[in-house]
Amino acid sequence: MADLSSKVDGPARAVEDAAGSATAATNLAWAEAFVFALEERGVRDACVCSGSRSAPLVLALHRSSIRTHVALDERAGAFFALGLAKASRRPVAILTTSGTAAANLHPAAVEAHHARVPLILLTADRPPELRDAGASQTIDQIRMFGAAARWFHEVGAPVAEPDLIQYAAALGARAVAEAWGPPAGPVHLNFAFREPLVPDPELLEARPARGGDAARRGDAARRGDAAMAGGAAESPGAAGAPESPSPSARDLARAAGLLRQRRRGLIICGPEDASPELPAAVARLAAVTGYPILADPASQVRYGPHDRSHVLGAYDAFLRAPGFAAREAPEVVIQFGPALTSKSYHLYAARHPGAVHLLVDPARGWRSPSRRAREVFAADPTAFASALADSLAKGSDPLPRWGETFDLAERAARDAIDRRRASVSDLSEGYLFPALLDSAPEGTLVYVGNSLAIRNLDLFAPASAKRLRILANRGASGIDGVISSGLGAGAAGDFPVLIVTGDLSFHHDLNGLAAAREGNARATIVIVNNDGGGVFSLLPIARHGEVFERYFGTPHGLDFAPAAAMYGIPFARPDSLAALGARAASSLARRATEILEVRTDRDETRALHQALRADVIRAVEETL
Repeated sequence: MADLSSKVDGPARAVEDAAGSATAATNLAWAEAFVFALEERGVRDACVCSGSRSAPLVLALHRSSIRTHVALDERAGAFFALGLAKASRRPVAILTTSGTAAANLHPAAVEAHHARVPLILLTADRPPELRDAGASQTIDQIRMFGAAARWFHEVGAPVAEPDLIQYAAALGARAVAEAWGPPAGPVHLNFAFREPLVPDPELLEARPARGGDAARRGDAARRGDAAMAGGAAESPGAAGAPESPSPSARDLARAAGLLRQRRRGLIICGPEDASPELPAAVARLAAVTGYPILADPASQVRYGPHDRSHVLGAYDAFLRAPGFAAREAPEVVIQFGPALTSKSYHLYAARHPGAVHLLVDPARGWRSPSRRAREVFAADPTAFASALADSLAKGSDPLPRWGETFDLAERAARDAIDRRRASVSDLSEGYLFPALLDSAPEGTLVYVGNSLAIRNLDLFAPASAKRLRILANRGASGIDGVISSGLGAGAAGDFPVLIVTGDLSFHHDLNGLAAAREGNARATIVIVNNDGGGVFSLLPIARHGEVFERYFGTPHGLDFAPAAAMYGIPFARPDSLAALGARAASSLARRATEILEVRTDRDETRALHQALRADVIRAVEETL
C-alpha cells in the first residue's frame, strides 16, 4: 500500500504544484498589468503597507518605475498619501492587505472625498470562497468606504485567461481617470488573490521587470519639485487632470449683468490648493470691480507676489465689529473654492441674507453650508475670473470702489493686533504664526493643523508677498493625520516644509513620525502645546467649570520629547519667540526633520482673544 500511495501522490502533488505555480503567475500578471497601467497614466507614487495578501501588488509596484513609500501603519500611510497627492497635484496609490488594515484607510478617504484629492485605494482581499465563512482577517470589503469613494470596483480573483489581462490594465487606466474626476477624489479597487500568492524568486529572475531600480523610482522626487511651480513634466501617455469646462458666453453675460447691477460685492477665496494662475486672475477681477478679496489663509491668494492690493487677511477680526458688519452690507458675493474657515465671516453673511451668492465650481458643487448660494457657474475658476474681468472692463460705466471701507477696517484691525502684542507673553499662542511665517524661506510649503492652529493663522498672520503654499486638511477638518499629511507633502519634492499643529493633533498621529525615517519625507514640525483642547476654551462650553476641563479641556501633561527620541528625530523646546524663529529658519534652510515644541497657556490664549476682539471693535468703530 505504501508503494502504491507514493505512486499516486507523486503525480497528484506535481499537478497541484503546477496549478499553484499557475495561480501565482496569474496573480502577478494581473497585478503587473494593473500597476503598469497606473504608471502609464501618470501615477508616480504609491504607499505600501505590509501584509501578505497584497503581495502580488507589492511585487508589481516594486518591479515598476513607481516610487514606493513604506508605511508601518495604514491610517498614517493613507494620510501620507493624501498629503503627497495634494502637494504633487497628482493621484497617489495606497495599498493594504485585508481586514481591519483596509478599514484604516477610511479617515483619509473621507478627507480626500471632501477636499477633492485624487487617491487610489487598493485593498487586497480573500477570494469569494473564504468570505463569510469565518476565515481569518476576512471582513466585508465591498464598498467599505461608502459614499467617500468616487468609484468602486470589485476586481475579483485573477484567472488564467489571456484576454483578461487587458481587463486588469483597463482597470488601472480607469482608476486614474476616475480619481481625477471631476471632481477629484478617492477611488477604491478590491483585489481578491488566491494562494499561492506570488511565484518563487527564481522564477521571477527570468521574468523581465518594468523598472524597480532605486534610480528610476527616485526620478519621481526630482520631478516633484515642479509642484511648487504648479506642475511637473508629463511622461508619455500620462493622464493629467481633465480640463475644467470653459466659461460659457451665457454664464459670463449672466454674471457680468449681476455684478453691474450690484456694485457692493465681495470676492471669497476658500481653502483650496487652487491653480497657480488663480490668484492673479482673481486680483484682476477685484481691480475691475472694486470688490475686496476675503482670502482664506489656505486659499493660495493671501500670500504670494501677485497683486494683493485688494486682498484682505484680517477680516476674521474686523467683521466682529457690530457697527461695521451692520453698515457694510454686500449685494453680491462671488465665491471661488469652498467656504471660508472664518466664523466671523459666516455670522456677517447671515446678517445680510439679501446678498446674491454666486459659486464658481468646475464640478458644479454647491459648497455653500449656509445654503445661500443661488447659482453655480460650472467653469474653470481661473478662466472664469479672467473672462469676467475682461467683460466688465469693456463696459463704459466704471464700477465704484466700494471696498475702501474694508481697506480702512483691515488697517485698523491689523494695527490693533500689532499693538496687543506688547501686552502678552513672549510665546503667546497667536503670535507664533506670524513669527513662523517670517522665518520660512521663499517657496516653503506650510501644512497647518485644524482646530485652533488654522484659526490662529487666519487671525494673526498678515497677508504678504512671500511665496508660500499653505495646505490644510479642510475637507472634513479633522485633527487626525496632520503629521502624516505634512510629511507626505514633503515627499513631493525638494522644498522646505513646515508643519504647525496642536498637541492633541500631534498625539493623534504619532505613528506618522515613522515616515520621517525614510529620508524622502522631511519637515520642520512645530507643536503648539496648550495641554489639551485649546479651541474649546473659546466656546461657551468653557464656562462650565469642571465639566469643561474633564470632557473638553482634556489636559494630558504629556512630554513629547521621548516620542521624538523613539523615532530618532531632533527635539527642542525654544523658550522665546526669537529662539523659535531662529531654530525654525535653520531647520527649514537645511531641509531637516526636527520637532520644536512651544508650550502655551490656554487661559492666556482665551484672554488674548477676548481682549483682541474688544481692541479691534474699538479701533474699527473709531476709524469708520
